[in-house]
Amino acid sequence: MAYLTELNKEDIKNIIFNYKLLDYISYTPIYDGVQNSNYIITTKKRKYIFTIFEDNYVANNLKEFLKLMIFLKKSGFSCPFPITDRNNNLVNLVSNKPSSLLTYLNGKFLYRHKLSHLHQLGGYVAKLHNISLKYPNHIKQRFDKKFYVNTILENNSLILEYDITIKNKFENIINDYNNLNKINIPKGIIHGDLFPDNVLFNKGKIEGFIDFYFSNYDYLISDIAIVIISWCFYHTNNKSIQLNMDKVKILIISYNKYRNISYNELSSINIICKIYCIRFFLTRLIDKKNKKNSKKILTKDPNEYIYKLLYFYTNNINFEQIIEHE
Repeated sequence: MAYLTELNKEDIKNIIFNYKLLDYISYTPIYDGVQNSNYIITTKKRKYIFTIFEDNYVANNLKEFLKLMIFLKKSGFSCPFPITDRNNNLVNLVSNKPSSLLTYLNGKFLYRHKLSHLHQLGGYVAKLHNISLKYPNHIKQRFDKKFYVNTILENNSLILEYDITIKNKFENIINDYNNLNKINIPKGIIHGDLFPDNVLFNKGKIEGFIDFYFSNYDYLISDIAIVIISWCFYHTNNKSIQLNMDKVKILIISYNKYRNISYNELSSINIICKIYCIRFFLTRLIDKKNKKNSKKILTKDPNEYIYKLLYFYTNNINFEQIIEHE
């Protein structure tokens, strides 16, 4: 979450009128985030999240994401869902940008994660997938081969500054990832962005998932790979990075209790972790190049995912054995 578009008094009046927020008290911009403009709308009885969608891709496909959130909520999964206005609309315009009012989850994301948090998370991701497998709509993949090839080409000079061999590694990984289509790996609707700031906890328990705007139809195990690379690394005393295999094991074992993971899924985790390292590196590189206002939106370091990518190159991790030894 973040904020780029500032609400004015007229905007607030329209929001109060459109959504019948007669007990309105205040609104507060949310800083933590990298994508859309978000505000907490506070009334006497409850809080809401008001989102203005800045990302063109999300804006153009917004109804698909909102439909998914409604489906998940109706199916018993804890996540925000959009509220219709007095004219039964899910989407309105603010400064010529689409916006929605969503329910508020009473929780916070954690900066530090214990094994108990990863245990909960594994089960929660499995629950999401079991529900999403029943979702009748197909959400297309945003970060496809075309995205990787074109983005790498457009940023060729910047990428080569990191390491002359990085581009070759990228190309090999993309080819390996595309070859996964030749084996049977279950697909369904995934969250697609399960960073720690998209999982809210309340008194040590998961309250729910937020920000489903990167959801798409993809390998289910991709969500587990994203959690591995964004939750399970730590810095050693000599400032190098290391993967906490205890966290990885408890994550996968917990997930497997609610949805059985196939051997093909386990054998693909290395490749999928690598492709998502590339994805997050490239999207952060784009954000850095665009020089977004750091006072209004959080800009993250792209280097983090180069280091994590190289970790997978120098460490041969056998994910297949985790379930076998359970």
